Amino acid sequence: MTISSRVRRTIKGVTPHALVMAIIRSQTVKRRRSDALRSVSASVNEIRNAYSYKAAIDFIGAIGLPRESAIGASIPQLSLEFCSAALDDLLPKGVPLIGLHVGNFLGISLCHFVDYVRKKSDQSVIVSIDPNLTCMGIQDPQKHVISILNYFGLQRNAVVCVGYSNEKSISNDGNIHIDDKGLEYDPFSEYRNEESCENVLSNLCTIWEGRFDFAVVDGNHERSYLQGETSVVKRLLKPEGVLILDDVSDAWVDIKAEFDDLRSKGWRAVNADGRVGVLRSTPQ
Repeated sequence: MTISSRVRRTIKGVTPHALVMAIIRSQTVKRRRSDALRSVSASVNEIRNAYSYKAAIDFIGAIGLPRESAIGASIPQLSLEFCSAALDDLLPKGVPLIGLHVGNFLGISLCHFVDYVRKKSDQSVIVSIDPNLTCMGIQDPQKHVISILNYFGLQRNAVVCVGYSNEKSISNDGNIHIDDKGLEYDPFSEYRNEESCENVLSNLCTIWEGRFDFAVVDGNHERSYLQGETSVVKRLLKPEGVLILDDVSDAWVDIKAEFDDLRSKGWRAVNADGRVGVLRSTPQ
């Protein structure tokens, strides 16, 4: 075996004993690192918590966040179950599923849909989009989203994109909230300071057009913004892909009107439960 001049220069002046000890130390470090990774991986799999809506809300309370905010601003349990039943009827069986989730807040509904697709196949994935702005008075909500995904062992089936689904918009639907430091948060005065990526949906079209089985849209409640989202989502969905809209109710007349209007824009209304509405893309 020959030794390169670079290696000879490196070990010049080093005693054989010191060189042997350095090699032993390097091998020991690699072995310990490998053992530690295997141990951590096994431990994570052992302590994986089964997802349920109640367990998710309990987790939110356990980390010191207001349960009432999580419940009030997330899709309710019965509506999430309604969505699962609709997807069971409309999506293919026995294959990995790719879903899109717009609007994460604290990750309650995101966990539900990631858990749903993972049960169909370990290769399933949910891509989610959220600008990670102060919401309902809670700062940096994305860190809680990541925490709850990991708590339920769902992190390997989730791709979290930080950004606005379309262009930058006013956060919190323009409502003023008190943040977790007791300070008033006015989205109009904070607009200049709120920074995130933009046009995530359009950018996804560049790499994943026509790849998604379904999409859940629960973000900006302004009708014109929702119209922009649904037009791009249609490009991302497979033929006869499924679109789920939250807040299709009398409390959000613009969203309910848009749900009704989508039937004239290449969508077929499947069902609604008074909170969420389900549509299916019709082939062109």
